[in-house]
Amino acid sequence: MNVKPAPVGPAPVSVTMDLEDHRPSPTWEVRYPAHAREFLDFCEARGLTATIFVVGRVAERSPELVREIAERGHEIGVHNYEHWPLFSSTPAWLREHVGRTKAFVEDLIGAPVHGFRAPAGTLIPRSFWATEVLAELGFTYSASVLPFQTYGVGFPGCPRVPFRWPSGLIEAPCPGVGIGPVGMPFMGGTFLRVFPRRLSRRWADRVEQGAAPWTYLHPYDLDVMEPFWVVHDVALWGSVLLWINRGQMLSKLDAVLAGRAAAPLGERLATLDAAGAIDAFDPSELLAADGPKQGADSIADRGRRFLQKSHKVEAWSVPPHLRDPPSSAPAEAFVA
Repeated sequence: MNVKPAPVGPAPVSVTMDLEDHRPSPTWEVRYPAHAREFLDFCEARGLTATIFVVGRVAERSPELVREIAERGHEIGVHNYEHWPLFSSTPAWLREHVGRTKAFVEDLIGAPVHGFRAPAGTLIPRSFWATEVLAELGFTYSASVLPFQTYGVGFPGCPRVPFRWPSGLIEAPCPGVGIGPVGMPFMGGTFLRVFPRRLSRRWADRVEQGAAPWTYLHPYDLDVMEPFWVVHDVALWGSVLLWINRGQMLSKLDAVLAGRAAAPLGERLATLDAAGAIDAFDPSELLAADGPKQGADSIADRGRRFLQKSHKVEAWSVPPHLRDPPSSAPAEAFVA
């Protein structure tokens, strides 16, 4: 019997971006298009093809940017309609708004959209219902799970390699480093900016081959000129972390990717699936363990309440800091 040798060496890494509108008010200058294009130029110079998950309202406001991303050869996915935790919405809201976003983006780029990413890693046991809705909407994969516990979110016990939910949806878990069920998504965003590049590189070397890891960033991670402000629903210290080392983001990304850049996430998962390399996973036991508990709140419970918005209603209400300015405001204030 021939046994295929296990792959050796560092795991190839897919590159992803979450295209979000990061500002305290719609009256502030729109900054994400310039830095999204800076990232596209970074990819072009290195021959990288990325996966870019777009917030629905951003796609509606900047359709030409979404088309440009597709025309420059990158994969496009959906990052919810608003940058809103899954557990702050309902199945009906997600079905309507994310379904509308998917259709809108597909019309813009003339191609199907296969991937979804939940904001802030909020596909957790209590929002597991979203995997059924996403499959119903025609998504084939998600990159939404942190298979460890961190800052109030996480799905400890999930596989750390791509797997298939009962709905048929494929999940590509976020790579992390930690001890036991506790970890952090070191390969992107604030974590990649804050930690020394040598340490990030060392951790990336330890990611197992079968994990299909991905790195991630946001336009604001590159924006060294953005005025500081305390982010809505984020503590002062957390807001400070969102500004640290923005000027080093791309060089740190280079350090993690050097010699290991992989295909876009959707293409990579489709290849693994065709090869029969993605196993099914039933989270029933984890869902039961996440039920009501007695006693003091855990750190995770407090973190989830911190992320939980007060606007959770059947007919979702846009939070004040995201509402469009009055019609008398100049259009250039909020149209890229």
